[in-house]
Amino acid sequence: MKNSILLVLMIFAHTGFSQPELSDSSGLAGFMDGMIQAHLDSRNIAGATVAVVQDTHVIFSKGYGYADIERDRKVDPDRTLFRIGSISKLFVWTAVMQLYEQGKVELDVDVNQYLDKIQVPDTYTAPVTLKELMTHTAGFEDYTLGLFARDTGALRPLDEILQQKMPARVRPPGRFASYSNHGTGIAACVVEAVSGQSWNDYVEEHILDTLNMNHTTFRQPVPQSLPGSPSKGYKFRNGVLQQQYFEYIPLAPVGAASSTATDMAKFMITHLQKGSYRNNTILDSSVVEMMQSPAFRPADNVNAMAYGFMELNQNKTRIIGHGGDTFWFHSLMVLLPRQNAGLFISFNSENGGHVKNLVLEEFIDHFFPEKLGGTDFYMPPEELSRFEGEYRSLRHPHERFTKIAAVMNPVYIKTTTDGMLKVTGRDVTRYIPIGKLTFRAENSSEKLAFKQDRQGKITHMLHGQAPYVAFEKVRFINNHQFHLTLFYFSVLVFLITFLHWPVAYLIRKEYNERKVKHLPLHAKCFGWMAAFFFLMFFFGAATLMFNSNEIAFGVDTEIKYLFTLSVSGTIITPIVLFITGRLLWLNKHALLGNIHYVLLCLALLITNWQLYHWNMLGYQF
Repeated sequence: MKNSILLVLMIFAHTGFSQPELSDSSGLAGFMDGMIQAHLDSRNIAGATVAVVQDTHVIFSKGYGYADIERDRKVDPDRTLFRIGSISKLFVWTAVMQLYEQGKVELDVDVNQYLDKIQVPDTYTAPVTLKELMTHTAGFEDYTLGLFARDTGALRPLDEILQQKMPARVRPPGRFASYSNHGTGIAACVVEAVSGQSWNDYVEEHILDTLNMNHTTFRQPVPQSLPGSPSKGYKFRNGVLQQQYFEYIPLAPVGAASSTATDMAKFMITHLQKGSYRNNTILDSSVVEMMQSPAFRPADNVNAMAYGFMELNQNKTRIIGHGGDTFWFHSLMVLLPRQNAGLFISFNSENGGHVKNLVLEEFIDHFFPEKLGGTDFYMPPEELSRFEGEYRSLRHPHERFTKIAAVMNPVYIKTTTDGMLKVTGRDVTRYIPIGKLTFRAENSSEKLAFKQDRQGKITHMLHGQAPYVAFEKVRFINNHQFHLTLFYFSVLVFLITFLHWPVAYLIRKEYNERKVKHLPLHAKCFGWMAAFFFLMFFFGAATLMFNSNEIAFGVDTEIKYLFTLSVSGTIITPIVLFITGRLLWLNKHALLGNIHYVLLCLALLITNWQLYHWNMLGYQF
């Protein structure tokens, strides 16, 4: 009887609780179908394309939903091209490693020695190297203006673009990672200069054609001669999926590629098979191993940057890969080297941005689950409080008016009564201490690590899953709440000025009220004009931030007109300051009137200082 019960329990364990295997084709298909379709339905996404590879084979590929709703064209994984965004960068890094293998470039020397038409500024003693470009540790600011374009007019040679839009170096190289599109663009310029070929010619001859990736191109728009059809991009508005425009990317090597799931499967297999696909080789196996090895690890217990690839480790499973986002397309390509497997997925709608990461999490949790263990590490409350504060990403502009992006999306850390860190950003997550400077999420293997200075003060936060960017602890002068409070004060004073004086004038006129202690007309006129100009500027800037995608297309006429408003307010400010001094000196007017004018003067000073602080004083384009 006991043996019979044991046998039943063993059968139940193997049939009901056995870990899923990628090699189980029907199980893989069922899991992917259910997961992807659920995301398409819940997130209002038009379509998706997927490929899963293992060893030398495509073990799953499928299209979901529509590539063109109006023409009733469904997604075909073999023939429907999706924009893969920054996954394009992996082709740049593959090209760099080809030149490295041939002895034409070194990864640890000044990148300027390979550039002819552009030069990276010598802001710091240490030069920028190809390795630092590959690990995003060159120390560049984020440059967002003109990353996208609406037509082919912006498609110029790479060196011409970078001559005009070379990002500023804002920190010494090699210290912290901060993702840089323009850094990859510089590396693509190296490929062009060293090879003597344009980027499109090089990538086609040395990578795409060699791997028979016949449905992949960096050319914009997609050539009609290319096999297959590009998917349309969509956004969901007013209950309807609306077709969008083709997204032109001037720095083409960093994000312009269009490809199919089947072609991307070939690229994944090539890197899993140490540089070879079938009988074609693009890299030596030793170079591929180097490319996939850690090159920069910001701290213990967090993912590392490899040579172009990023570690995206989850559930104690090593994962390397790269994501890619345009406005309408959101993609992810990952490799699992130890399992010799890979996953590529791309969505063709605006709402797919977060979903691609959810797909990876669900995929790894399903096929490579991890049982979370407890921790015996205790951190006293006074020690835990060191980590409290506001943090912001290092990836933000430092020059031009786009610096204001630095104050957006702050991350707040507070301690909890039960000895954890509560981290509030886009989501709220609680982290358990597992070391002196390391924490693990309460319900997952996600980690945080921190950096401290010699005095033991916390200076930076590092997200374990995102080795491509660090977060700095914000000083009070840059504090989000501080600047928001000042802004609200100024807006309130400007609104009172803008509305009160005209209304009060009309009331007095209606009732023929005359009082000698009212502020002089010229004082009110200049003060009212300054308040009006800044209010209109704030309204226009808020509209611009609400449609922040527009900044990526560059500075248009409307933005220039907008800054004319702030310039006008700034010009009037010294006049108001002078009038304020005279009013206080003469002391002939009503106390409330003087107080109002002093508050207006203070609001103007605060506004001008904030505009100066965020590079919005004048025409800093």
